[in-house]
This record gives sequence, structure tokens and C-alpha cells, in this order.
Amino acid sequence: MKKKWIVVAESSRARIFSVESRTSPLKELDAMVHPGTPVTEQSFGLEGHHGGRHPLESRLEPKEVETLHFAHDLGEHLETARRSGDYNDLVLISSPGFLGKLKQHLGTVTLKNISQTINKNLIHKSESEIRNYLFQ
Repeated sequence: MKKKWIVVAESSRARIFSVESRTSPLKELDAMVHPGTPVTEQSFGLEGHHGGRHPLESRLEPKEVETLHFAHDLGEHLETARRSGDYNDLVLISSPGFLGKLKQHLGTVTLKNISQTINKNLIHKSESEIRNYLFQ
């Protein structure tokens, strides 16, 4: 049996839904909010780099770094849930910029479980509006 999850995300928030069929309502399972944690060298494995800032650090704006942190956190959450058998069919709905960042933090098996992507920011939409985009 297919266990479908729908992830609606933006750069600092995500909502995770499950759905049983095309006619059943979406059920919100979880919501994630990234409040913006302080950026440290250790966050990106940059510890031990002496003699100034790491090149990655100097090229990214703090907001972009936080977006990458959130993509990493959400990716880890989705990886763990897949390995636990919580879903085997994944739909990702996000703006194109964040969608690409999120996919970089998903493993090969999880990427193969993606059945649909929608390049649109629907984070503030209602369950019924999200359903309309899913089952057009």
C-alpha cells in the first residue's frame, strides 16, 4: 500500500501532510519552523579552518546560510521518516529555489520516491487549496 506524504515548504517553514487517496482529505502530520540559529563554522564542518573566513562562509548571506540549514534539517527529517517506513511516495511543493536546495539534502532512495514536484510556494494555503494543486 502506498503511504503518500506531501511536503509544502519554503525557506524557513514546512508543512507535512499525508493523504490516502485522490478523494480523501489531506491530514497535516507535522509542521517545521526554522527560527534562524546562529551560524558557526562547525555548522558546515568548517571547524579547524584557520587564517580567516572559509570561502563558503564569505560567499553566502546569513539568510542563505539559514535556508541551507533548514533544507538540511528538513532533508534529514524526510530521510529518517522514509527509513522508518512512514511513507513510500513523496510529493514536494516549494518555490524552485528552495526545492533545489532541499533535493540536495535527500538521498538517492528518497529521491526515487518523489512522484511529483510542484514549483510553487503554497505554504500559506489551506488544505483544500493545496489539494487542488495536487489533483488537477
